[in-house]
Amino acid sequence: MLDRFVNEGMKGKSEATVKTYQHAIQQFAEWLDGAGATLEDFSRSDVQQYINYMASKKKTAATINKVFNAIRKFCKWAKKMECVEDINVVKAPDYKQTAPKALDKLERNQLIRNVDRSGNKRDYAIIMTLMYTGLRVSELVALDKSDIDISERKGSLKVRAGKGNKERTLPLESEARRAISKYLEERTDDHEALFLSNRDKRISVRSVQYLFEQHNLNAHQLRHTFITGLARAKHDPAIIQSLSGHSSADMVLRYSRATEEDKQRAVENLYID
Repeated sequence: MLDRFVNEGMKGKSEATVKTYQHAIQQFAEWLDGAGATLEDFSRSDVQQYINYMASKKKTAATINKVFNAIRKFCKWAKKMECVEDINVVKAPDYKQTAPKALDKLERNQLIRNVDRSGNKRDYAIIMTLMYTGLRVSELVALDKSDIDISERKGSLKVRAGKGNKERTLPLESEARRAISKYLEERTDDHEALFLSNRDKRISVRSVQYLFEQHNLNAHQLRHTFITGLARAKHDPAIIQSLSGHSSADMVLRYSRATEEDKQRAVENLYID
């Protein structure tokens, strides 16, 4: 039934969304098996108890809501909407009212310097691409060499596997162009992927995440940093939305909100000339 849901109920969704929902429903199915039920015959009380179970395991509100959204999507497909009526779900924070954590200038420079000094041209190209395009990691790993167009004075990058399957073209900044070009110069393979793993296969999302973990960072922070930089520079929200691939202008506005660090810094520097 899970396979049918993926094939029938997830048409038109991005690969990343399909994987997220598939994993969530698979976990729910395994929990149901332990409770003596299946995806075919579970009830509303099973859903509520599963939500309570996740809360008892200290899962975050964001995770619980993501899982519930997957279950609700499954129930809509399976015509079991009565199973998700009036479910008590932990309220997730309103992300539109909070500013994501972006890297400050010192952190940005330190990351660039450390990766450059490592001598790994692929890792450096990944860092610079994310830093100057704000791509989601899933979009980065899906890039092919044919998606890159670089000349002496300019360059662009085409995102074909964007969220919601939306395609967009982004300009490439000079440092990002140089980093990508230097990496491709040392490639001798015929693989279509822009970034390869150490096993000469298309690099995975997990491998990119691991790269950032080596620097005590989250890969998504470079996307936050890119969009926050645009917002703080007072660029038109329509331009930021187009560059970031956000479907809603409201999602862009949150990047211009003050963080706790911003407020702390403002107070500490209040009377410093």
